[in-house]
Amino acid sequence: MIKKLFVVSVVVSFVSCSGLSSDKNEPINNEISSTLSDSNSIVLDKSLGEKLYPDELNVTNQIEKALISSLEKEYPLGTTVKRDAHGKHHGCVKATFKVTNTSLNSSLKTGVFSENNKEFKSWIRFSNGRSKNDTEADVRGMAIKLMGVEGQKILSEESNEKTQDFLMINNSTMFINDLNDYVDLTNAISSGGIAKFALMHPKIAYNIYKATSKKVDNPLSTDYFSTTPYKLGNNAIKFKVKPCSTVQSKSSDKSPDFLRNALSSSLNKAESCFDFMIQTRKGSYTDMPIEDSLVDWSPEVSPFITVAKITIPKQSFETKEQMDFCENLSYTPWHSLPEQKPLGSLNRVRKQVYTAISKYRHNKNNQPRKEPTE
Repeated sequence: MIKKLFVVSVVVSFVSCSGLSSDKNEPINNEISSTLSDSNSIVLDKSLGEKLYPDELNVTNQIEKALISSLEKEYPLGTTVKRDAHGKHHGCVKATFKVTNTSLNSSLKTGVFSENNKEFKSWIRFSNGRSKNDTEADVRGMAIKLMGVEGQKILSEESNEKTQDFLMINNSTMFINDLNDYVDLTNAISSGGIAKFALMHPKIAYNIYKATSKKVDNPLSTDYFSTTPYKLGNNAIKFKVKPCSTVQSKSSDKSPDFLRNALSSSLNKAESCFDFMIQTRKGSYTDMPIEDSLVDWSPEVSPFITVAKITIPKQSFETKEQMDFCENLSYTPWHSLPEQKPLGSLNRVRKQVYTAISKYRHNKNNQPRKEPTE
């Protein structure tokens, strides 16, 4: 279990909140410091239950500095800098995202779900949380980038881009929620005290064990979840995708790239599909909290409903050009229309950290940082 704790804790694969420095006096160079956001950057949707985490900006800045510092150490000058989390992708595939909003309340027919039968071309990236070897225990990720989304977006530097991202992992909740626990966890990793951390935080250790124990034989055959809440109209939602096609899941291939091979084999034979589903928040913020991503929202109280159909056509995605394109893509939940704003402290951390990591990675790799248009 400690090995699995280490695998996910190094990444904090969904939030990218790992690697906090254990030395608060460690000097940070100007390039890192220049990416920090100012004290006016947090805007809360209090009517939807958002609350400021104590000293949130300071903690977020620590996370950003530590992550970039860890990337500097992991990728020396002249080497290709990977993402700090979800660095290994199985591939980026072409897909369509067709809205089916007839089951939605009229107040929720907004953002990309405003027009029934509206179809968006999309790029979908499948990935591991941290591991470079597909046989190792890890969380698995699915990130969707819709193309041709009109309207001003939230991020000021990319407000005119026409993309919208949805990020998910194959676990319905996060395994850790308190930002101070992230500090404890990363300090434990830095000092070699991960076993002690597991003993002192048994619930977190168990959550990580559960999150990394889910067996996946094919990226096309598992459910993926947002884990964190998002705004939709005047309410809050969570979302997930569920396979709606049958794919071959069992294979004798157990090579380090067996998930990529399974994805390739499936899409060389036939198209695949997912239902994109949302769950609206109902009842109290205690039962369906905004600021606690350890809590599953009850599907009995609020069932998931299908609001879009994702179709991945038969294709080959393993050309060098497409794999390089996949490597250079940036995903963030904040590539979003305001009507679908990410909610909660974990998402607010991601707003700053994802942008900083993307800028650092593209700069070091001498690659343009631009949202795709085709």
